[in-house]
Amino acid sequence: CVGLASLALSLVTVFSDFSEGYSMVKTSMSIAGSDKRVLCGIMTIRYALINIWKEPIQAILPQLKDVYNMSLKYGLIDNALASGMLHAYRAFFTGSLLKPFSKEVALFMRNNSERHKRRLMHLSVLSLSNGISCLRGNSSGPQYVDEFITEEHLAEALRNKETTFCECMLAIKLMCSCIFRRLDEIKPIARQYLELFERQGSASAQFI
Repeated sequence: CVGLASLALSLVTVFSDFSEGYSMVKTSMSIAGSDKRVLCGIMTIRYALINIWKEPIQAILPQLKDVYNMSLKYGLIDNALASGMLHAYRAFFTGSLLKPFSKEVALFMRNNSERHKRRLMHLSVLSLSNGISCLRGNSSGPQYVDEFITEEHLAEALRNKETTFCECMLAIKLMCSCIFRRLDEIKPIARQYLELFERQGSASAQFI
C-alpha cells in the first residue's frame, strides 16, 4: 500500500494526473487499514504532497499535524520530521498568524536540534523561521532574504538531491522579495525556481 501511495504521487507530480493520484492514494489508505506505522507514511504523502492539488491547503494542516504527532509516537523520526516540515511550509504559505506560528516553528527546530540533528532539515526550517522574523519586522532578525537563504545553502541541498528543501527555500525568497518589493530579485529567483524542476524532468512545481 505504500508502493501504491508512491505511484499515486508519481501520477500527480510527473504526469499531472491529479484526479487519478488523488483517488489512488485514498485506496492505499484503505488497504493499510489500522496499521498505524504504515498509515503514517501514506498520510504524509496524501496530505502533504497530493491533496494540496485538490483541496484548500488550510484543510490539510490539521491532518499533517496529526501525522507528525503519530509518527513521533511510533518512533518514525524521519517521517515525523518530513510531515512537520511540510506542515510548517504549508502553514506559512497559507497565511497563518505569524506570532503563534513562530512559536510552533521554534519548538520544531529545538526538537530537531536536541534530538534528531538533521542538518538539511535544520537549514530548511531555519530559512522559514528567519522568513517569519523578516515579515514580523523583528529588529534582531535578518532584514533581507539573502541574509538567511544563501547560495551555499541551496548548493548543499542540491548536492544532496533534496529538491523539496530547495523548492521551499526558493519559494520563501520569492515570497519575501514580492512582499518587500525587491523587484530586481523576483525574476532571477523565479527563473532559478523553475530551472530546479527542469533538472528533475517533468515534476510539477508546487508554488508557481
